[in-house]
Amino acid sequence: MKNILVIASAMLFGFINVQAAGTAAGTSIDNSASLSFTVGGVSQTAVASNTDTFVVDKKIDFALSNNDGDQIVVVPGQTDAITTWSFRNEGNMDQNFTFTAIELTGGETIYGDADTQDTNGPRTIEYDNGGTWTALGTLEIAVDTNITIRIKTDIDAARVDGDVMNIELKSVAVDAAGAAEINTAGADNKMAVDTVLAEGTGITSEGNTPHNNTFTRWGGYIVKSAKLDLTKLSCVLNDPITGTTNPHRIPGATILYVFDINNTSTTTDATDVNLSDTLDAAFDLSGGINAKTDDGKDSCACTDGTGGSGSGATFSVSGQNVKITGLTITQGKHNCVSFEAVIQ
Repeated sequence: MKNILVIASAMLFGFINVQAAGTAAGTSIDNSASLSFTVGGVSQTAVASNTDTFVVDKKIDFALSNNDGDQIVVVPGQTDAITTWSFRNEGNMDQNFTFTAIELTGGETIYGDADTQDTNGPRTIEYDNGGTWTALGTLEIAVDTNITIRIKTDIDAARVDGDVMNIELKSVAVDAAGAAEINTAGADNKMAVDTVLAEGTGITSEGNTPHNNTFTRWGGYIVKSAKLDLTKLSCVLNDPITGTTNPHRIPGATILYVFDINNTSTTTDATDVNLSDTLDAAFDLSGGINAKTDDGKDSCACTDGTGGSGSGATFSVSGQNVKITGLTITQGKHNCVSFEAVIQ
């Protein structure tokens, strides 16, 4: 009589908490099988296998992105200029991470603009802790959790229009002691929670290498500010001897002072521009000054002077000091103002 064996198997699992990031590290998975068969058409007692057990290893996976979409526009001397970032723990267990802000060395391009300068610091890293911005150094982040990060930095007062200050935010997974996580060496140990580094490539041009436990992204700042040059010119309009014919700078002569204010920025107007000039005691200002705008037609005219550009300015005299306030200097333009004073 020929015996016919029929084998059936069943996988018996313990409870598994399945998340978007995968089965949690440390989960114990128990598997067993059973065998049923007949002999001569008669069912025999089922045979049970042993139970095979292993634990799920730790997959370290995370991602970082810059939220700004472009360099953040700043002005010289600005404090607490902010860039924003998003971070996500995509591994299969809660994990500690460290975050560091780093100045790029120069020439690195993000959002089409190459790094040319450094920020002034200090650079402060914070995260949105339920509506409260909290200092961020090392933080345990739950599985499948996103956090929003911001970096605050100061902009040096010496920065000028067009300067670009790109920075890097670096994230690293660390253990409870603060040491960087590493791959578990050697073959798999089925009853131990081994560590596998699995973070992706990110953007390779921003310093990312896959599966090395580091994820970096760039962001930064660009200065858009007025850049002013000031030139002071003078010419003699008349004197008490020859009048306006070849006048000389003798007592009683009228001197015209012209101020050529040039905004070389191609992006930003300068507003609320105030000019102060203290004249030598040789000038008699007791009777005030003859203040006017300059259209580039005087004998000591502004370079590329714009007609009426000084309109709206306010002139005042205090002792030997002349103040001209309330000017606006349009981007890429010269504006001119002038006044007359008499030599004693």
